[in-house]
Amino acid sequence: RLAKKLIAAEEPVRTVEQQQAEPSTQELTEQEPPKPPIFEDFQGAPQLTLFPRVGDFRPADESDRLPYWSTFIEHLVKVTGVADDQASGSRGWVFRSIKSIDSVGYFSPLAVEPQTAHKVSFSLTAELVEGASAGIGIIEFNQFLWIPGQYTEETFKQHFRGSVEGKRLTDTIKGEQTFTFTTGPDTRMIHLILFREGAHDRNSLMFDNIRIEATNK
Repeated sequence: RLAKKLIAAEEPVRTVEQQQAEPSTQELTEQEPPKPPIFEDFQGAPQLTLFPRVGDFRPADESDRLPYWSTFIEHLVKVTGVADDQASGSRGWVFRSIKSIDSVGYFSPLAVEPQTAHKVSFSLTAELVEGASAGIGIIEFNQFLWIPGQYTEETFKQHFRGSVEGKRLTDTIKGEQTFTFTTGPDTRMIHLILFREGAHDRNSLMFDNIRIEATNK
């Protein structure tokens, strides 16, 4: 199984605490937002900023569910990292599911232009149990938000403009996958979503060689 072939590499996953210690929103908005073309092979300096994602939304600050959500986020971070596959020699982004949560993953915010065609390619190695699926999808928003973490339902609904399932895979997965999508007329930002959904198991999955580029420019 894949989980038995992986060796943790030197680069640790960015923890929630590290994300919170990063530059303020004001400092970030003075920077150029990340945008395609981007290629991430997890070999050198990070090209994608990946934030943990559990369920559809982050509970509001006053919600009784927030502590439980925070615990699940911390658990996800603990089972995530850049790792080497001994069998193939490749290096990629590795995580696995969490018991009692049917949707986990990571997202990377990217600035895009409206009505622009894009191609996404990636490699995925996984052995999924029946009832589980994994892949990469797209969520579209109307502006680039410098929010270093998962959105609340209120923020999500305010800025949401559409979604693309992308590529959803099941069973035993190995090799390159591709899909295309075109941003909507109001889309200014996407979340590139690396997801794992459905029935729980303890097998890890590895994403590698993630590329996204505009194709009609």
